Amino acid sequence: MRYLVRDRDGRELTVPSLADLAALHRQGFLGDEDLVRRETSARWERVADLAALGATRGRQRTRDLRWVVAVLFAAVTLVAALALLRLARGP
Repeated sequence: MRYLVRDRDGRELTVPSLADLAALHRQGFLGDEDLVRRETSARWERVADLAALGATRGRQRTRDLRWVVAVLFAAVTLVAALALLRLARGP
């Protein structure tokens, strides 16, 4: 099923499938405020409200959260290692 997308400037784009729509959203070509509708529908929805893309956003948030946790873990490990080195050297 094809989808129509309208950005805030009123430009429209036809997207051939839901998978392509999800890919465009994941890559940042579509913003949450852009409007989308099925080719057979007259009702426009915000991309952020499109239930079919919810799983895509969830996976992205999970990836982002993992990255933040990994960076925080690395920072805490570095600080702990530096503190141990300083204690090992003595005052």
